[in-house]
Amino acid sequence: MKNRYLKGAHLSERKVRELIKLFSEDLTATQIANITGISRITVNAYFKLIRTHIAKFCEERNPFHFTNGTVSYHASENGIAATNGAVSKKSFYGIFKNDDAIHTDKIANIDAEWMYDWLKGKTEGGRELIEQHRLHVYNGIADFNSIRLYRINESIPGITRGKSHIDEIDMFWGMLKSRLIKFRGLNSGTLYLHVKETEFRYNYRDNDLFELLMEILHKRPLHYSKAVR
Repeated sequence: MKNRYLKGAHLSERKVRELIKLFSEDLTATQIANITGISRITVNAYFKLIRTHIAKFCEERNPFHFTNGTVSYHASENGIAATNGAVSKKSFYGIFKNDDAIHTDKIANIDAEWMYDWLKGKTEGGRELIEQHRLHVYNGIADFNSIRLYRINESIPGITRGKSHIDEIDMFWGMLKSRLIKFRGLNSGTLYLHVKETEFRYNYRDNDLFELLMEILHKRPLHYSKAVR
């Protein structure tokens, strides 16, 4: 079946558009399956492709993710051992505002114990770690192990910055936490994609998300994400 949104698709273009329309309205996979008659397994498969597209779209607009014309992209979310062997079940995420947009960064491969001490102002060392992970650029850091947002300001050692965008960061964090409740928590395998989807929905909350997604998919169809594991 010819489908410009996904090569080899078993769904018609009309069905795919219907699915994307309902996705843009933030319905769950179960709700969409009941409305469209598409199996929940198929809906979830499309959700993963759509969210991967959204993540790439967001990363391409992150001012800190361009290196020699390439984009840093994380396809999965896994606990990563730091140099001393400490492992965080879910990565920390840095949140910052640039111009009129909120951006998020996955902070991987960092010692969780040091990170907690730094966030609580218990250590003044680690200048190299602060610069390596760009911790000084963030307005807040989300810890998904305890579902807590740490605000970053001048009181934390190693940080010298002007007024932070606390109000907007709090609004974004509120939206992200509401998604945790909606999806009854997020497992480590899907956390990154949900964080990026929330970033997308927050930054374009005044836009027609369906039309924006259609514009994105016309430029880069869904099958471009099928190679991503």
